[in-house]
Amino acid sequence: MPSQLFEILSFLLALTTGSLFYLYTKTKNSKPNGFTQDEFDQKLSVSLDKSRQEIIAQKNQQLEETKAELKQNFSERLASTREDLDHKNELIVEKLKLQAKNDLQEEERAMRKRLLELQENIDKKESNLELKLEKVANDKAGIEKYKEDLRAIKDDLLNKKHLFEDSQAQFEIEKEEQIGRIARLSPEEARKAVLDVAKEQMGGELLNWQQKYLESAREEAGMQAREVVALAVQRCSSEVANELTITTVKLQQDDDKGKLIGKAGRNIQWLEKTLGVELVIDETPGVVTLSGFSSVRRHIAKKTLERLLADGRVHPASIEDQYAKAKAEMAQEIADAGQETVNELGIYDFQPQLIRIIGRLKFRTSYGQNMIRHSLEMAKLARLIAVEMNARFPNRSKPIDVDVCVKGALLHDIGKAVDEETTPKGNHIDLGEQICDKFGLDWRIRKCVSSHHDESYYDSEHGFCIEAAIVDACDNISGGRIGARKETAEAYFQRMTDLERIAETTSGVTKSWIMRGSRELWVFFDTESVSPAQMHTITRKIADRIQTEVRYPGEIKIVGLWEDKIVEYAM
Repeated sequence: MPSQLFEILSFLLALTTGSLFYLYTKTKNSKPNGFTQDEFDQKLSVSLDKSRQEIIAQKNQQLEETKAELKQNFSERLASTREDLDHKNELIVEKLKLQAKNDLQEEERAMRKRLLELQENIDKKESNLELKLEKVANDKAGIEKYKEDLRAIKDDLLNKKHLFEDSQAQFEIEKEEQIGRIARLSPEEARKAVLDVAKEQMGGELLNWQQKYLESAREEAGMQAREVVALAVQRCSSEVANELTITTVKLQQDDDKGKLIGKAGRNIQWLEKTLGVELVIDETPGVVTLSGFSSVRRHIAKKTLERLLADGRVHPASIEDQYAKAKAEMAQEIADAGQETVNELGIYDFQPQLIRIIGRLKFRTSYGQNMIRHSLEMAKLARLIAVEMNARFPNRSKPIDVDVCVKGALLHDIGKAVDEETTPKGNHIDLGEQICDKFGLDWRIRKCVSSHHDESYYDSEHGFCIEAAIVDACDNISGGRIGARKETAEAYFQRMTDLERIAETTSGVTKSWIMRGSRELWVFFDTESVSPAQMHTITRKIADRIQTEVRYPGEIKIVGLWEDKIVEYAM
């Protein structure tokens, strides 16, 4: 409204100025009638001022009237607009209220549905728990009944023993008196004669009682042992997974296989020589297969290939560079695997170096069974069995140390984490004992390591170690499950290790790789100490040792590699 009013005023002012200018021009051009020019101009000026004032007064009056009319119209429109806005606001508020009410109702229905589902789940769990509690109560009642029977048998035996002792004493007195009166023997001779008669008459009965008591105790112990093992196995669920000797690497592009092969096969030869695994590049789309018996090599090789393909440059220099970085990542992964394992078991007092040795078990297999999974499963079983035995036999003079059972089970095969690095390959039990001594572990943990194969649970200094017996039982449970181990896989891995050991212990050999599905043995010679002419003699020596020391099917091809690396610098 103010803008419209300003436009009207501007228009009126322009109209007035134009009219006055027109009158002034017309009058000025006409001839004066009896007046001089100055008088005429003065009168004309006065007349124009008067006319201007009249016109301005008239226009101001019209402006005020227009302003009042506009103000009234503005007030009416403002009131109407307010009424419309209030009505719309009321409608919007009502709509929002209805929408909020509907949302609350929907949320309430969803919450009620969720509460009903939770209540049903709680009811099901309560019913299952009641069934389990009822079963436990029945088992406990049966155990109490067996205990009462054993107590009754024991009391019966004690009563019979007391009766026997009383009757024996009375019999001895009577015999002494009779023998003294009749045979006139000395008390010592009479006592000896009476004892001989008693042994002949009562010895068989006492042996029968003893045998019955021992059989009953043995049956009771066997039954409780089976229950403890069954409960532990039932509560410790673990998967059965055998390690394979192949690893696959996915390719993002079709031309990645060509990069890995290289010109005239240069890259693939360098990869196999550096990584120590066999690359199988066939017609399978998008996949390269890595074959080798060492899981550590396969893992490093997979990381190296993934890095090379991500970088896009595949040549001998980049292969060695990425191989070094993959080995560094492997060391960190081993440390992380060990830390995750001890954290899962709640062990927080192991030294970092020992934790890294535990992590190496992730890449070690025995009879096709992954060692860190096997050790972790054994530790959980040992904890469950130790806790259950402490609960069943609370009157033992010294309870079972659950912490020792867990640590002993985790470290029972710790020697296998380093046995492949020793030359010649050492016994994993002796290596495990050395590791326990190095880190100052409890003697019972060391006993768990040394006795899980020969069952020698007695220590000459400390006596019987029940924790070692529990760890040995857990080892049999974990390894005895159907499908947990494969004898053929372990024999295969042992044969591969023996082949590499024979080659690497030969003078002049720096390293060796098993390739082509264990049909080829690649031997790398030291260029500084072995000449190309000596390679034939050393290769023949390795072949003779393999024929005499290793049993293998078919034939094995020994490939000797002698390469000299020359490095120059441009300054």
